[in-house]
Amino acid sequence: MSRMQERVPDSCAQQFQHFLSNSPWSERAVLDQVARDADKLLGGNEDSALLIDETSFIKKGDKSVGVGIQYCGRLGNTANCQVGVVGALVSQKKAVPIDCRLFLPRDWSGNEERCVAAGIPQEHIVHKTKTQLAYDIVKTAKENGVRFGWVGMDAGYAIDPSLFGDLMDLGVNFVIDLHKNQRVCTAEPEYKRHRPRCITVQVLGMLHQDKDWIRYSPASGTKGPLNFEYVTFDGWILTSNKQKGEMRKVKILIRRSVTDKSDIRYSVVHVNGDVSLEKMARMASARYWIERVFEDAKGCLGLTEYQLRRWRGWHHHMALSCMAHLFLLREKIHNAEEFPLLSVQDVVVLLAHYLPKRDASEDEIFRQLKARHRLRKHDIDRHRQH
Repeated sequence: MSRMQERVPDSCAQQFQHFLSNSPWSERAVLDQVARDADKLLGGNEDSALLIDETSFIKKGDKSVGVGIQYCGRLGNTANCQVGVVGALVSQKKAVPIDCRLFLPRDWSGNEERCVAAGIPQEHIVHKTKTQLAYDIVKTAKENGVRFGWVGMDAGYAIDPSLFGDLMDLGVNFVIDLHKNQRVCTAEPEYKRHRPRCITVQVLGMLHQDKDWIRYSPASGTKGPLNFEYVTFDGWILTSNKQKGEMRKVKILIRRSVTDKSDIRYSVVHVNGDVSLEKMARMASARYWIERVFEDAKGCLGLTEYQLRRWRGWHHHMALSCMAHLFLLREKIHNAEEFPLLSVQDVVVLLAHYLPKRDASEDEIFRQLKARHRLRKHDIDRHRQH
């Protein structure tokens, strides 16, 4: 905040801190408006999709809301971090985040005193899995009128089979990656007699001969078309957590690299009506764009550069980050004809040049110097006191 104060005319760090941490404006209202505005830019197209993924924020200590020793995708290992589940609307090689939910581990949701100290509202002091948070994002997007053709998620969300059934009941198409040990049935179950023996998708992939695989390029990268081989078949998959839950018909899509046959990805696809292999391949490849969202948000927009501990401040920061991303998307679209390669970083650099700046006079420089020294002295005294 103090660094922002040094740049922005007629401002002070306390104003910024209050606006982010204490001001009672609704982050939910902002996110809902971002979703509706994003839909006007990216919704309703043939390739419009809502992609869900999680992102981690590495932290020290145990006071930041939701922090704990948990899996950190950024490190590929467990770490002391916060985890947010993010939804991004994607279309025509453009993407923008439209929702974000903080995951609360059980040692938070089961400790009401700790939650109250972190400012968590009473209605949110409940344990929700990342899968449940992902479903909430999809449901809220539908309620906001966001037009997307399907939902895409990685294999981490396939561990809860009830997600498949919930999305089907919501009338949503989806493509969700599967772990190789996910079991599916290749024949329709007859519940009155017996349930066919299910086998893993990895075994099913091994049963197909080379002639069964179809080569297709679902997208182009910076170095040219991305070529993969695909095979698809009908399957029946469990769609409930109950012991004898319902099994429903889906498509199983298996993709392998042309150059490395051991590089295989498995996905479950649900689409109302007929769908071609080419369409499923494009759906499965779209998840690349939410990774680009995280890359831009963390590299250019300061998504991870916050010092906040409480519930309201964290959600305010995420809502503002989504709104900033929407602004940058609008700028890219508006200037696409003149600058077709305009990047997020390009817009940030231009803003740094054109936005008003606080006058860097000699008096102002020394005022800022003294202010930094006061903060430094305060930190030294606080550490000595401890």
